[in-house]
Amino acid sequence: MIDDSKCWASTDSRRRCIKSDKDYPNYFIYSYNKVDQPHQLTDEHVHYTLICHANNCNNNQSIKQLSELARQFAENSRLINNATDRTRLHDKSFAIKFLVSYFDIFCFGLCMIADEEGTNHDNQNAQHLYTIQSLLTYENSSIVSLYWNSNHLEYKIIRDNEIWFESGPFFIHFNQTYYSSAPEQEIIPMLPLYLIEQYEKIGTDIIFGLFNKLSLRWSYTNTTNNFIWETSFKIFHEQSIILFEQYFPIDLNEMSQGNIRETFKYVSTAFPRFKVSFNQTDQYIIDQLGHFTFLDAWDLNMRGIGLKNVFNGGLYSGNPLLLYNLTKLDSNIILSSLTNFMTNFQTRSPSLNYHLSCGLHGRIHQIQQSFSLTTILLSSQSKQGINQIINLWGKLMLQYYGKEHIKQQKNFHNDFYISKLGYYTDTGAYYWYNKESNLTYEQTFIKLKQYHVQEHIPIQYYELDSYWYYKQNNNTGEHGGIKLYEPRLDIFPNGIEILQRNILQTPLIVHHKYYSTDNLYQNKYQFLNGSDGQVSLPLEQIFFNKIFSQIKQWGVEILIQDWLSSVYEDMPNSSWDVHIAREYHLHLAEGAKQAGIKLIYCMPLNPDILETLENTQVHYMRISDDYSVNINQWNIGRASIITWAIGIIPFKDTFWTNSIQPQSPYGNFTEPNIQLNALIALMSLGGVAISDKIGNTNVTVVNRLCRLDGVLFRPERPATAMDSTFLGSGGPKGEMWHTYSSDAQQSFFVEYIMITNLTESYIFSWNELFNTQEDDNPNRIISDIYLVFELENSRDYYWFTSINSSTILMPSCAQDKLTYYSPFHLFVFVPYSKISNWILFGELSKQLPITRQRFSSIQYSLNGTDTFKINVTGVYGEQVWITIGHSEHVFGQIDFYTIQCSFLSIESISTMIIT
Repeated sequence: MIDDSKCWASTDSRRRCIKSDKDYPNYFIYSYNKVDQPHQLTDEHVHYTLICHANNCNNNQSIKQLSELARQFAENSRLINNATDRTRLHDKSFAIKFLVSYFDIFCFGLCMIADEEGTNHDNQNAQHLYTIQSLLTYENSSIVSLYWNSNHLEYKIIRDNEIWFESGPFFIHFNQTYYSSAPEQEIIPMLPLYLIEQYEKIGTDIIFGLFNKLSLRWSYTNTTNNFIWETSFKIFHEQSIILFEQYFPIDLNEMSQGNIRETFKYVSTAFPRFKVSFNQTDQYIIDQLGHFTFLDAWDLNMRGIGLKNVFNGGLYSGNPLLLYNLTKLDSNIILSSLTNFMTNFQTRSPSLNYHLSCGLHGRIHQIQQSFSLTTILLSSQSKQGINQIINLWGKLMLQYYGKEHIKQQKNFHNDFYISKLGYYTDTGAYYWYNKESNLTYEQTFIKLKQYHVQEHIPIQYYELDSYWYYKQNNNTGEHGGIKLYEPRLDIFPNGIEILQRNILQTPLIVHHKYYSTDNLYQNKYQFLNGSDGQVSLPLEQIFFNKIFSQIKQWGVEILIQDWLSSVYEDMPNSSWDVHIAREYHLHLAEGAKQAGIKLIYCMPLNPDILETLENTQVHYMRISDDYSVNINQWNIGRASIITWAIGIIPFKDTFWTNSIQPQSPYGNFTEPNIQLNALIALMSLGGVAISDKIGNTNVTVVNRLCRLDGVLFRPERPATAMDSTFLGSGGPKGEMWHTYSSDAQQSFFVEYIMITNLTESYIFSWNELFNTQEDDNPNRIISDIYLVFELENSRDYYWFTSINSSTILMPSCAQDKLTYYSPFHLFVFVPYSKISNWILFGELSKQLPITRQRFSSIQYSLNGTDTFKINVTGVYGEQVWITIGHSEHVFGQIDFYTIQCSFLSIESISTMIIT
């Protein structure tokens, strides 16, 4: 115990010694309170805390000198430089720690640095000379810390005791002039940006909780009269979150850095801004971290190491950007826009040393007073791997916008797009801008419907693509915007309403794209025509209300908003201000909401994906390239992590059920992966929509996906890439995805692991399955013991348990580089009950053998008898074969039994009681 009386302090301070601090056992804490000068408009107390770490708290001479310097620093400190008018002083609490040792002095936390000269380690009374530098630090949840150096105008993000992010200079561009807080560090000439005020306050955010906020005010002159920009760090106490906020107190003009598409790689403001190496040896931690993000539009690999020469940002990549330790996946940080998604970009701007920069994209011309941007940084806690941290990020984003996840909606599983088999005519489909010879499109659909009925192919909805409406310059092909959103007489002469009501008799999905500059609505409604002469955006809500009301009358339930990329790519003036593009999304959603129509987003860019957080009508999103254009477009396991996190169901696009379609409009295209495409569509929760030529559907493929009434056998959530696929080394070399299913009562859960394109075999461990447990479904608990089998060979089973750290050897299944055939394996994990020797293998003829759509309940007897009760759901005419197994004891040999269930009514439940 240290004698407190031996700690020196001046009469205007309090003092104490602390021996028990877990990291630094000898602390001297000096606190000094002072009132701001009388002429300033506040009487608030500013509290400065200084902590010195000395080898011996009894070294009174050292402590005395250090304390006096601290007192002088406190007296001389000002929250603003050379300012006499302070009208916005808030609650301020600066914690300044300094750590002193006899041989070297180092900075930790919010600190003051003391440089020591002439130290005599053996002389307790040695005289020391100190110089002091101001630094502030903020810690949240002991995971991530922010360090701010007001002298050098620099900040750092610390994670795991390492500097993950080092800041670049603050940057803003307006009046066609570049300004930087450190012009000497920039690669192009810039004028100085001056920090004119710094202040702190505390507060509470209703979503994220209690926070400290450090705000910095900037001017392009060294006076307080030209305040143009405020940047703030908002550090939260209860969650590992830092918000980076930009606020614009006045109108700013001439911010644009060009109108070409490449300009999106630039930003007109940069905060936060982090240093990244460029064409040189890795200098920073960030260069060695793994990344998970969009790297290019519809590039589904989404992984890499470091950002240099890989990640460009801008319109096609980033947002969100996850950076992680390649050997410790639960050590990660995610960075994304939180507000104003259509203007708040992440880039590696060429004009900013290719630093990772967040802010206004470079095509903005002007902003109005009070506009703001926010970027969120979320750091993982222990055991929050890739999937878990993305899910948490999505949950927080949804909470911030007051939006519920789609899984929380009533009757989510009964949504026809999720639950039923469909038919598509979009790109890759046989009937995309292609019809039966000598028939109109309407006659082709009549014949198509007849074929589906005759062959008992239970199509429950049809999609009509862009061929049916009038386009720019009367173009009859795919190109050109909408001229008139009415069915062409040569396509559907009797209209879409008659087609739906009298012929197809199912819900419809229709295609919608951008409008053309020669559209026929401009005389009545206000439009903004693009400067390139291609794209025109409606500006009035009443127009969208008209369109959606019209198609609702036709029997349309879902609208595909396609060609979203063209709004920014092909219409420069849509990006000149901060409102137009965002309002386009909001108008779409409101019109759809009023009509009771859901939206599918197609060809979205990164800003479009996040913009869905601001509306409730985008339920689904195609996250792949067009079918038949990219042979590997099925590879959506990583992108699905992001869309599902923000409450959007991913869609992989249509597929063929036969490898060749006669007289295909796609030339020699051959589908090498029929079953894989079918399985991934099923596991995605998005549309399962075939697109074969009349007479060329493989009914066997279809029957593996659904019941006779077209109800699909679905998992509970989309399949996503497992965390181990992100490892730098030691993980699977290929694709390994996970999802799970349950009975309708959610009392029995089955796990599914799908592998494909593995270039070498992989040992799958128990912990990998355990790490999939999350709050996604509170009823789901990972069992201690599983019976595991591969779907195509159920007799070759494994006992998989936590008791002896079980592993499973996943076989190699490399893609054929010539044909692009991708072998795959689906492993089914069935929980073993300790109160029964019976094991359900399910309906093995289906792609997913155990789901809620077939099994309404699965129960083991609790009365001491070895009884297994299974309720099987089916429809009239179905013959369902259920396989069960029996083992005398765990790890024992299994005897197999197959039971037939016949259904003689429209929909019924057959109960099997097995003893």
